[in-house]
Amino acid sequence: MKRIFYSLIAIFSVLIVSSCGKTTGNGECDQDITCYTQKPEELFVKLQLSKNESDSPVEVTFYKGDIDDGDIIDNFPTDSTEESYLMPINEDYSATARYLEGQDTIIAVDGERLSAESFENCDETCYDWDHTIVLDLRLDN
Repeated sequence: MKRIFYSLIAIFSVLIVSSCGKTTGNGECDQDITCYTQKPEELFVKLQLSKNESDSPVEVTFYKGDIDDGDIIDNFPTDSTEESYLMPINEDYSATARYLEGQDTIIAVDGERLSAESFENCDETCYDWDHTIVLDLRLDN
């Protein structure tokens, strides 16, 4: 009987110790997760684009801030369906893509804030260095 009692105490002790402290976003501690404790200063902004129906390049303008009053970072024609920029965090970014379809000009617009994302694991704040925002400038076909 003493053996069962001591076994139960040992099991409860392990459960209590393992439930304290270190947690991931789902409430568990995972020692196998790589944890970057330094907050990133820059992360990627991806622009997703469609091919222009007229086979001419898509005219892209990329802004820091809103398209109405932001600063133009880049303006270029492209045949690519994706462009990426490494940009400072805690800023708003937006972009436009101008497409030609027959006699019509279609302008796609998107914007978002680039922020560092973090989670708690094992009593540490871990930063997601793979976090990316995607500005979707594709046309629905």
